[in-house]
Amino acid sequence: MAASSKRALLSAMAANLGIATTKFIVGAISHSTVMIAEAIHSLVDTGNSGLMLFGRARSRRGPTANHPFGHGMELYFWSFLVAMVIFGGGACLSIYEGVRALLHPRPLALLWPNYAVIGAAAIFEGGSLVIGWREFAAYRREKHFEGSMLDVMRESKNPAIFVTVLEDLAAMAGLAVAAIGLTLSHVLDAPRFDAAASIVIGVILMFEAALLGVETRGLITGEAARPVLIDRIREVVTHHDDIGSVEEIRTLQLGPDAVLLLLGVRPSRRLPTGELEEASKRLTSELHGISPTIAHVAFYAVG
Repeated sequence: MAASSKRALLSAMAANLGIATTKFIVGAISHSTVMIAEAIHSLVDTGNSGLMLFGRARSRRGPTANHPFGHGMELYFWSFLVAMVIFGGGACLSIYEGVRALLHPRPLALLWPNYAVIGAAAIFEGGSLVIGWREFAAYRREKHFEGSMLDVMRESKNPAIFVTVLEDLAAMAGLAVAAIGLTLSHVLDAPRFDAAASIVIGVILMFEAALLGVETRGLITGEAARPVLIDRIREVVTHHDDIGSVEEIRTLQLGPDAVLLLLGVRPSRRLPTGELEEASKRLTSELHGISPTIAHVAFYAVG
C-alpha cells in the first residue's frame, strides 16, 4: 500500500482532540500543572494536524498564471508555521505554566484521575504512532531511503509524512515525564516536581519545533533534489552526448512530488538546429521516465 500522510494526520488529529479535552478536565479538577501542560501539548498537536492537512490540500493545486509551477511549495510554508505553533503555543505555554506553579505551588487534589488519563493517552498516542510509523516506513521503502529517522527527515522533501511520527514521539516522551512528575510530587509531597515536569515537557516541545523548523527552512528557501535522483540524472545525460556537453545540472524541489531540472549544455556543433531539438526532446522524455517527480526540464546554453 502506498504511504498516505493524510491517513496518518487524520488519525493523529482525532486522537489528540479527545485526549486534550480529557486532560484539561482532569488537570483542572486535580490542580495538576503538568496535566494542563500535557493538555496544551495535545491541543497544539490537534491544530498542527489540521494545518498540515490544509497545507497538503493547497499544495496539490495545479499551475496558475501567478504560480506557473504549481503550489507544491505551499506545504513547506504550512510546515514551518506548525513549527512556530509548537514553539510558541506548546513549548512556551508549558514552560510558563511550570514556572508559575513553581512560584505559586498548589498540592495535588486527586492523583488517580491523572494516571487514568496518562494511561488512556498512552494507548491513543501509541495507536497513532503505530499508524504514523507504518506510513513513514512505507514512504521510506517507496523512496528507497537509508539511514536513521533523522537521516530520512533531512533528505525527505515531504514534511507531512514524518510530522505525525515526530509529534507522537514527543507526546509519548511527555506522558512519561508527566507520570514521573506526578509520582514524585505525590510520594515526596512536593508540588514542585509537578511544575518541573511541565517545564521539561516545554523543553521537549522546543526540541521538536527546532527539528521541524530546521528541516522546513531548507525546503522553503529552495532546496535541491535528492542526491540519488541527481546521480540518476547524471547517468542519463552522459549517454546523450549528441546534444552536446552537459556542463551544469541544477535542480529545485517545487514540492513533495515535483522537481524543476535545469541543464546547462554546451551545444554540439555537429548537429543542425532541427536535429538538436529532436535530441533534446528524446533526452527530456527519458528524464521524465526515470522519475515521476521530474516535472519540468529546461535547457540553457553555456560557454
